[in-house]
Amino acid sequence: MILAHVAGVPVEEMLIPSAAGSGTALLIARTWLSVRLARRERRAAERRGRLQK
Repeated sequence: MILAHVAGVPVEEMLIPSAAGSGTALLIARTWLSVRLARRERRAAERRGRLQK
């Protein structure tokens, strides 16, 4: 079994929290992007509706 230490802290203790933080950041970015794209699509549909009337 190999244990690596960075700045006196075992890597295993740093790996899980940093991976969880990365996953949370990706989830937030995905949510923001989907909301932004949905809003853009809704506005485009409204514009098309105005042009057809």
